[in-house]
Amino acid sequence: MPVARSLRLMLIAAACAVLAACGAEPLVPTYTITDFITNVTARNGTVIGVVHETDAPAPLNGPAPTIAGIATVVNGGSTRVSVGTQDADFQRVFIWTPSARGHYEVLLSGGATLEDLVLSVARTVHAGNLRLRYQIESLAAEPGPYAEQTLSVINVGTGDVQISVAWTGASDVDLHVFDPSGEEIYYANKTAASGGTLDLDSNPACAIDNKNNENIVFPTGSAPSGDYRVVVDYYDDCGVARSDWVVTVQRKDQEPLTFIGSFVGGSGSNPAAEVTTFTY
Repeated sequence: MPVARSLRLMLIAAACAVLAACGAEPLVPTYTITDFITNVTARNGTVIGVVHETDAPAPLNGPAPTIAGIATVVNGGSTRVSVGTQDADFQRVFIWTPSARGHYEVLLSGGATLEDLVLSVARTVHAGNLRLRYQIESLAAEPGPYAEQTLSVINVGTGDVQISVAWTGASDVDLHVFDPSGEEIYYANKTAASGGTLDLDSNPACAIDNKNNENIVFPTGSAPSGDYRVVVDYYDDCGVARSDWVVTVQRKDQEPLTFIGSFVGGSGSNPAAEVTTFTY
């Protein structure tokens, strides 16, 4: 046998030994999509994404999506993403990550060229970058190519009660939470007698840090029972024309609650937004 051919066969054999077998399948991800994304909603929460254990559909001749929205998120928080296209109306959105098995399917009633989605991130996700892929399907039931978004995850506290806000734009949005005793937790009172703590304060007084998230958490095992009131204030627009926000409320052993809104124009013309009052 010629030396060159013998050497080539030896290299192939060595490679096969490393892979355990020639033609071995790629390693299957350990995680599932719900280990990263716990909930997906559309149309202001009236449409709920469905989880499938299978891969997203193979691309055909469907429309190509465009992705815009909040690029940072806290564990236990949410991101707000606009999915659109210039090619044709679409009726389904598929969302997945190359780091996990399965995907979300969001079925819309009627066609759309732009849809606002809210994706809730698991409380156990570690800090780092999370790659998400979005694919849309036309009214003719043809999926197109995917577009990718990289989310920067910031780790924060996650107690029995956790409230967070994320927003677009280099502006100063402030989160205020009134605990059941009525004490207000915010940038000027970061820790309450109840144990509630503001552990992330972003873009204070337009000192832009590009985190665009704030988080208030109540400790595990000691969050007080009663009514909590959540307010979002546009402290300073910092010269930004618009800030779209999403608030997430996490309570132990319950599904997350999400609320969306926008501040448009100068901060002086935007009153504080009364987001919700919830009971724990």
